[in-house]
Amino acid sequence: MAEKDSKAKAPSTVKARVLVVCDYGTCNDVIEIDAELVDSLAGVVDTDPAAVAYAETLTKD
Repeated sequence: MAEKDSKAKAPSTVKARVLVVCDYGTCNDVIEIDAELVDSLAGVVDTDPAAVAYAETLTKD
């Protein structure tokens, strides 16, 4: 049992669309971010599947 407890859980990540220029990227970048950070980044990233899908259709110059 000690072996099971000693293994650290890998953080859960989600795809998100970046809404503003920030440390995570620029507008419309699609990133993978720790799910625990999403609530604290309201207005900075959008994890709605439709928003992510839209950003993935955009071409970057």
